[in-house]
Amino acid sequence: VILPHNLLIVDYSLSHPRSIHDAFTFRSTHLYDEHADLLPDGHWIWADSTYSLKPWCITPFKRPHNG
Repeated sequence: VILPHNLLIVDYSLSHPRSIHDAFTFRSTHLYDEHADLLPDGHWIWADSTYSLKPWCITPFKRPHNG
């Protein structure tokens, strides 16, 4: 289930088994492909550090390996 910061469900995926990595499953969602149509201007989603940082997909700050 994918929720933007306002907690409204905008997408979900049921097509992959649990053995598939979350990031791969996310890349196969409508939201990933059509985020400009599904999220209004200035809206974004929270995601964990598994996912890529995008202007519409906010992930936590990662501390550098040597920092």
